[in-house]
Amino acid sequence: MKRLKEAMLRGGVITGLAGLVLLGGCVQPTHSTGSGQAQSIDILEVDVPTSWGTGSGEGLEPQGWVRAFADPQLDALVNEAVDGNFQLQAGVARLEQAMAIARIEGAERLPSVSLTGGAQRSMSNNLSDPPVRFRTDRFDVTAVANWELDLWGRVRAQALAGGADAAAAESDFRALRLSIATRVAQAWFSAIEARQQEALAMETLTSFEANLTTVEERFRRGLSPALDLRLTRANVASARSNYNLRKRLADTAVRQLEVLLGRYPSGTLAVAETLPELEGIVPAGVPSDLLLRRPDLLSAEQRVAAADYRFAESKKSLLPAISLTARYGRASAELEDILKDSFDIWSLAGNLTAPLFQGGRLRANVDRSEAALAESIANYQNTALTAFREVESALVGEELLREQLAAVETSAEESVGAQELAEERYERGLVDIITVLESQRRAFTARSNMLTVKNDLLQNRLALYLALGGDY
Repeated sequence: MKRLKEAMLRGGVITGLAGLVLLGGCVQPTHSTGSGQAQSIDILEVDVPTSWGTGSGEGLEPQGWVRAFADPQLDALVNEAVDGNFQLQAGVARLEQAMAIARIEGAERLPSVSLTGGAQRSMSNNLSDPPVRFRTDRFDVTAVANWELDLWGRVRAQALAGGADAAAAESDFRALRLSIATRVAQAWFSAIEARQQEALAMETLTSFEANLTTVEERFRRGLSPALDLRLTRANVASARSNYNLRKRLADTAVRQLEVLLGRYPSGTLAVAETLPELEGIVPAGVPSDLLLRRPDLLSAEQRVAAADYRFAESKKSLLPAISLTARYGRASAELEDILKDSFDIWSLAGNLTAPLFQGGRLRANVDRSEAALAESIANYQNTALTAFREVESALVGEELLREQLAAVETSAEESVGAQELAEERYERGLVDIITVLESQRRAFTARSNMLTVKNDLLQNRLALYLALGGDY
């Protein structure tokens, strides 16, 4: 079991599914026929583009999406989460349950064999004169085999439904694994940004405190009014409050990342000092069929197939069931004779069972199964449209965020220059303190916004990888 968990967590093909008893192969979304035969069709009922043209050029070569950020520490953290995240361990357990249920549902296709044994002693008395007492002993051992002749395919449909559910559970697990890996990357970048915001807040506080020293000196010399002093002190207090806020947010971000890794949230994880640069751009003409590998879409597809098989099973439950029962064993009045060939017994019987009246239970089960199939098809359609929406949004977001980043970088550069100029002119008495404080506020806000947008650009690329089910 430990090796199975390791194989699942590492992302290999789960070969245990191939060993399920007669569960069939890969299934596709189906017509709502209840035939028990999966038929590949297009159930999305909307026009789907063959590719997305939002990309900006040739960009990066396809590669593992984690490696695209060129951050070895991020690689190590994702691997650690794959090994230690408790949500993934719970996902392994759920997958093992689904595989076991599939084996249970597939077991009815094979005969069931049981072995029974017994010992019996009976005594009867004749009260005649003289009285007579009779004692009878019987020892037996019997093998019994039962097998339903699946003439209508009910048992097969049940087995195939279990196999489709197991395949859906495998896709659910792969979706969870991809989600955890992406969340680790998201938390890593957010923690880096939070630490950078904390450092910026500390730098700003230090700068404001130095500015306060200058204003206090000018106030003592009678060069600045009390209003300038009070406004500057208020500015320092606000900067200190913001620093404490940024420090708290950074601490929270680190602890959240530690939990994703399966660590105790001690808040001691060291993060990188700067966010990685997002090299390259998304290539033009990303094919839309990449979505076919999305685990959640594959899972919804398999659940449509499972629902169709169960609909077929419910309809075939209305038909008669034919089963065979075979018995072979030995019986004797003496225990030592039980293994002798001369005491053989055997029987072969056929049974026909047809439902006549069950209060509408079977018909209601057919209606329920048909409704469940309609629900699974609608869920598949919604999952597909959501997938397209996520990809489209991420592709558009890539372009807009790059433009936004260029704008905030310019804003930060100009604002810092304006702050330096305002502070210099204030010392010369050419501007009032309001101008200085406003320039300081603008510079801090612009630099903070630049960090936020850089992180947003990385997060958007992560969202694209998640939406595509991997790299492009």
